[in-house]
Amino acid sequence: MSAEELHLPRLLGPGLRYVFIGFNPGIESARRGHYYAFRGNVFWRQMHESGLVPHPVTHEDDRDLFENSGIGFVDLCSRPTVAAKDLSPAELREGAMRLLGELVEHRPKVAVFAGRGVFNTFGRHALGLSAGQLRGRSDGAQPERLPGDETGKTVLYVIPSSSGLASGWHRERLELLRRLARDYR
Repeated sequence: MSAEELHLPRLLGPGLRYVFIGFNPGIESARRGHYYAFRGNVFWRQMHESGLVPHPVTHEDDRDLFENSGIGFVDLCSRPTVAAKDLSPAELREGAMRLLGELVEHRPKVAVFAGRGVFNTFGRHALGLSAGQLRGRSDGAQPERLPGDETGKTVLYVIPSSSGLASGWHRERLELLRRLARDYR
């Protein structure tokens, strides 16, 4: 089966505390059938170190966390690629709009965008934000709300990507995950 034929399940439904949102599956994650499955990715180690989950977990625990711990996983686009830059503008637009509909429908407590680029793409296409409105922002909680969510039931939250390409941000990501665990139980 080619990488283009592989897709990860969208682990998103009602009642979630957190849903982690990536750009799209990497080739290794798609082959293994689990989120953040590349061996060099620190995502799972930091989930435990941050206090988001009480015990060590691996990529093989993604479905269990969804079913039993209120933690979901989705990607903006479902097509696996080596890098997000391989996604077309149309795929990004369509993915952002589909994700917006899913977030509005399911209203997780926190939508965690795993990478500034993922949030910026979502913000431009789904929330109508300009590049100027997105420039120079800090990671963490964002001021925007989902349509129909003026009270802020769903917090939009940004952390650095856990990809090996973003290894310079491991410490900052861990601190943001700790803050997420502390402030949004």
